[in-house]
Amino acid sequence: MAVTPVKSKTDSGERERSLTVKDVARVAGVAVGTVSRVLNENATVKAEVRERVLAAMRDLNYEPNVLARSMRAGTTRAVGCIVSDVMQITAAQMLNGAEEELQKAGYAMFVASSHYDLERERKIIGSFRQRKIDGLMLVISNDEDTAYLDELAGAGVPLVLWEREADDRFSSVLSDHRSGCVQATDYLFGLGHTRIALVAGREHTWVGREMARGYADAFKRRKAKPAPEMVVRTVRFDTSACSHLLTQKNRPTAIIAPINDLAMVMTVARGIGLRVPQDLSVISIGDSSLLGISNPGVTVVRFDPSAVGRTGARLLLEELNNDTDVIQDRRKILFPAELVLRESCAPPKSKK
Repeated sequence: MAVTPVKSKTDSGERERSLTVKDVARVAGVAVGTVSRVLNENATVKAEVRERVLAAMRDLNYEPNVLARSMRAGTTRAVGCIVSDVMQITAAQMLNGAEEELQKAGYAMFVASSHYDLERERKIIGSFRQRKIDGLMLVISNDEDTAYLDELAGAGVPLVLWEREADDRFSSVLSDHRSGCVQATDYLFGLGHTRIALVAGREHTWVGREMARGYADAFKRRKAKPAPEMVVRTVRFDTSACSHLLTQKNRPTAIIAPINDLAMVMTVARGIGLRVPQDLSVISIGDSSLLGISNPGVTVVRFDPSAVGRTGARLLLEELNNDTDVIQDRRKILFPAELVLRESCAPPKSKK
């Protein structure tokens, strides 16, 4: 098994050559097959023999050629992951959870951001496939595009979706954004707000659909209808749009926004003289440790992105292990939402 070249003494002086399992076997005093079984973590190798082989590898500074082993085994022990943006808090938490599970199972994880660019997403998947990755975990840009879903189905590798739902074509791990928005909107209604704005996720995604449905459900319970201008999408929500929303004549007295847009909302509000919560109540979709210690502490709809990541990895590992019975039982997993009350919400100021 070839590895990184090292210096080896010969009669004619020093020359470079690559260590092999034969060198390890010679130093350890075992057969070549025994070294291979140790490298493959075969449980039949006695502990004392395993330690001798590992000690020989350390003494020789021997590093196995993972690529060569993978080609022989027909597996790379690697998984490709795509999220919208690795800089987002929820994405980082999902990836961290997934990595924990994959690492325990002996898999490496390769990560890329799509930035909601479908062509970029296609190229990344193509690159992963060229590298013969064993499976995919994806936050796709559009889970309503039938042609794109057909492409993914033809990718030829096990695939799990995070925070996306595609009519059970793939295993999915989801957060209950509908319930989360119902809870947040109901709470604001209970404080006396009626002009409640929602910054919803993108169209053509599970998150965007479910947030808008939950918000609408809460209004329907009150036999009320939200003003159309009170619902905006993250894709069109920049500093200018936020300023326009908060300075219009009948501006919202409360706003529900994803954690990734929260800093902008708070900054714009402060810039135009709105105080939180005296003038504007704020609820974040998503939580972080900083939101609990900010001033004021921000009320949040809390999910568990780490659990979403871990569960997605487990589902993928089950598919890689061909555990078909479990796959059918756990094809779609939904994690609950929890409203966590802090100090960023208050009753609206009465008009004089």
